[in-house]
Amino acid sequence: MAIEWNNRTKTQDVVVEHLHSPVVETISFISSLLNSEKDKELGTKYNQLQKELDSRSIEFLRYLELHTDWSFTFLYNFFIPFPYFHEVELFLQEISTLSDFDFLYHFFGESIPKKLLVELIENPQKTMVTEDSIWWESDDQKAKMEEIVTTLPNFRESLYSLLINVHQSNTFQDELTKISKLAQHSIEKVKAMEMEPLALAQYLMGKTFRRTSVYEMYYFIPSYFYSTYRTRIFDSKICIVIYGVNAPLVDFREKSAELELQLKALSDRNRILILRMLARRKEYGAKIAEYLGITTATVSHHLELLKKAGFVKEEKVGTIKYFSYNQEHAETTLKQLHDFINLE
Repeated sequence: MAIEWNNRTKTQDVVVEHLHSPVVETISFISSLLNSEKDKELGTKYNQLQKELDSRSIEFLRYLELHTDWSFTFLYNFFIPFPYFHEVELFLQEISTLSDFDFLYHFFGESIPKKLLVELIENPQKTMVTEDSIWWESDDQKAKMEEIVTTLPNFRESLYSLLINVHQSNTFQDELTKISKLAQHSIEKVKAMEMEPLALAQYLMGKTFRRTSVYEMYYFIPSYFYSTYRTRIFDSKICIVIYGVNAPLVDFREKSAELELQLKALSDRNRILILRMLARRKEYGAKIAEYLGITTATVSHHLELLKKAGFVKEEKVGTIKYFSYNQEHAETTLKQLHDFINLE
């Protein structure tokens, strides 16, 4: 019998687990193969893999390439009811116990209304007359959805067979061995941040969550084959973050501190007026003081702050220091602020 193990830490009433998951990597590997037409290395692995798969798995893999517009990573949704990350066999064993309704409900991330799902299972042809959905926005997509629901038992069995075959293949197992150290390095890097779990989840996703809960369990899982992507799967108790080991990790705390220093240099009306003046022409301190009606010493203080922040450039002509507006730096700072606030 398969045994599921973990390496968990507990903070108060919240359990946090960092792990590298063979199940996640199997799903991600298949997903990457379905999008391998532009990647020569993946194309080679795909060709190698097909020599090891049985005919049913090869046929289903080609079916997925031609007949679905969905990412294979939708299978991540099954981790909510079945958080078995280490044993593919155990993961599939649990999924196979689901009714057709529950299978589709979780497969589509609980996003299809239950009542509609019941109607579609009872009458797959109804797909063609339902309102457009993110899962079917055209007649062609509706026809594909109808075919899946109509042949659901076979679809499920083929899906399980493909996962098992790929996971057990020498091609995948060799890749899994190669990437284990990289994944572990990613785990250690994330753990070293020592952030509260919800803050860490938001940090890894690169955004503040609109929907949160008092989660009892957090899983943080790096994936080599998920490349530069990130995804969060959650319900009211569990939050799972899967992040590509190549996804750029930006420390938003550090970046916000950098922006704070830049913006502090602008947090004075006289310094803003100085920039307005220097944007029109370069000037020296005494002239700026005369323009603002303040002392030369005060102007020197403002200019020093603006110069340190990069908004002002200094040029010496003879014995006189002239200052000018650094437009390029100002535009860069404003763009960084915009990008930081709007980062997804």
